[in-house]
Amino acid sequence: MNQVPYQLTENSLTIFWEGKPYTLRKDHVNFQLAKKAILDARYDDLGDLLDITKAIENFVEGDIEVKDEVVYYKGHRLHGVVVDKLLDMLRAGMKDSAPLTNFITRLQANPSANSVNELYSFMSYKSLANTPEGKVLGYKGVQSDYWSTTGNADTIVLQGKTNDRHQILNEVGATIEVARRCVDDNKDNHCSFGLHVGSFDYADSWAGENGRLLLVEFDPADAVSVPTDCDFQKLRVSKYKVISDITDTRKELNKPVYEANKPIYGSNDDMVDEGEWDEDEDNDYVDMDYDNWEQVGEEVLEEEDDDDYDMDQTDNDFSQN
Repeated sequence: MNQVPYQLTENSLTIFWEGKPYTLRKDHVNFQLAKKAILDARYDDLGDLLDITKAIENFVEGDIEVKDEVVYYKGHRLHGVVVDKLLDMLRAGMKDSAPLTNFITRLQANPSANSVNELYSFMSYKSLANTPEGKVLGYKGVQSDYWSTTGNADTIVLQGKTNDRHQILNEVGATIEVARRCVDDNKDNHCSFGLHVGSFDYADSWAGENGRLLLVEFDPADAVSVPTDCDFQKLRVSKYKVISDITDTRKELNKPVYEANKPIYGSNDDMVDEGEWDEDEDNDYVDMDYDNWEQVGEEVLEEEDDDDYDMDQTDNDFSQN
């Protein structure tokens, strides 16, 4: 093909293709590819690069496929806020889709269709931080000694230490798991049994001045229900891991993806002097015998613990964990 007319600036590229102008901004998914194709005189490649729909159509990662602006998991069409977010990120030129596609894959392993739909609702209200593996980071408020505020004798605790009051110990690094049937799956039961994770504000309020505010991680497959009270700021799960105690900083996560062995707040750019962290960052590493997490994106997470019920309900007695 003959050379095509184009205009290249620092922030955009305009190409006249088949008599029509097409402008790609610098943040377009195909900007760099189109620029290189022009500089390499590969004009035949420009047709595909100018069609963002076709670029999305060719996206496949694991069991996730995007075709004609529709997202499929193992051939089945998916819907929901997470799917919309994936498409938006693709249009914006997302460089690493693994955290979100891994999240979707894990979510499809959830045995309850209601749980999946309710988690979508929770995420539409709160922006959640993910790990590269697709798990979710949230918040939890507990007592100053790391024990849950209340306990429930009927809760079947599969992992985690309990005391004679049936409270659960939430030490950093601990994995807490209860039988899924010990988590209330009715979203209309507001104060009920189950392990709770939720938004920063809700968990911080639950911890109070004298309690502990924890960063926890859960698998979307272990999400059970999102109570309809409290503006969808809490989520019941059957399992989570305590990642860090953030009581001293009480800062909300400010990135969409956090990776291992990095500070959970800020970056080297936040240092006051070379080699020295800002005073507020002193304790900002995730302290756990499992993994530490780093921020790698640009967004805010909010998720946390709510009325943390231990799980089961005995008559009128509810236990928060």
